[in-house]
Amino acid sequence: CLRYAKGYVHINFYGEEKERFLNLCSANDIILWKLMPQGEGQMACMSISDFKKLRPISRKTKIKIRIAKKRGLPFFFQKSRKRKAFFLGILCFCALIYTLSLRIWNIHVDGNITYSTQTVLKYLEQENIRHGILKKSVNCAEVASMLRREFPNITWVSARIEGTRLFLEMKENYNQEQEQQTVDQESTPLDIVAKKSGTVMSIVTRSGVPLVKVGDQFKKGDILVSGTLEIKNDAQETIGYEYTSADADLYARTAYSYYDEFPMEYEERIYTEDQKNSWFFTVMNYRVDIGPSPPEDQRYDQVATTHPLYLTENFVLPFTYGTIQTLPYQIEVRQYTKEEAAAK
Repeated sequence: CLRYAKGYVHINFYGEEKERFLNLCSANDIILWKLMPQGEGQMACMSISDFKKLRPISRKTKIKIRIAKKRGLPFFFQKSRKRKAFFLGILCFCALIYTLSLRIWNIHVDGNITYSTQTVLKYLEQENIRHGILKKSVNCAEVASMLRREFPNITWVSARIEGTRLFLEMKENYNQEQEQQTVDQESTPLDIVAKKSGTVMSIVTRSGVPLVKVGDQFKKGDILVSGTLEIKNDAQETIGYEYTSADADLYARTAYSYYDEFPMEYEERIYTEDQKNSWFFTVMNYRVDIGPSPPEDQRYDQVATTHPLYLTENFVLPFTYGTIQTLPYQIEVRQYTKEEAAAK
């Protein structure tokens, strides 16, 4: 790449003192590569700056030198110097890339569990933090503070800008309410009460006093594990009570009634083989479809595949492209068999 940027030439040289010519090139730090026989002479590659040093050496050794090919950007620009539109296009392209690099084109949210990415992005859009905003208009510390104020369960937020991406990493205390309930339960006497009648299949008690054992039958409203602990003396006399929150894993066999109904006839989509593919391009928030649109009276499903464009991993461009697969179908009315209805 460096040689191409500086420019180099392919040369053919002829004469009887080729070895002396090569030795003098080496003595004068002239670098040749891809040296190989070419008919009665030799062929080699060398840089433009080294080629300009060959005249005194060629005179001394009576070696004839001819340029076979010219390669590199200097020669390319020399040939294209009259193509003003070409250089204007390069200039406009560089200006466009520079302009795009000044804005945020991708907002990446990571670590969110309770709040969806769309919920976070919608709130940011209400605060004028949206795709296409200037990077200098985004205060990362302020964005993090806004998210913590708006979403109570978010305990930590990190906002940073890399390239044209705004990265939002957050941690949620989604167990906060559950932990508070556990604390409240531990400080309040609670019993485990049956909501339905049944038979105990297994029971493992962690706290409290179990009032049933495996095989016992119970009714709705019975206390299965009590949160009241009796305090007894040496004579096994009750002298007081201690209260706790009953905690146990209890499995029981019970009966639930279930009823459901559905029609025996149903509609099934039968996809045809007349499937079509089309393209689409998205520039910022504008979309351009390329290809025929399906008829309005036709039933069809569409599957879209989107590919965003990147210059680098963090330089996301506001351009996407993709394909749309149109799947026409027909509706057929069918009827469940007794076995299918029972399985459903």
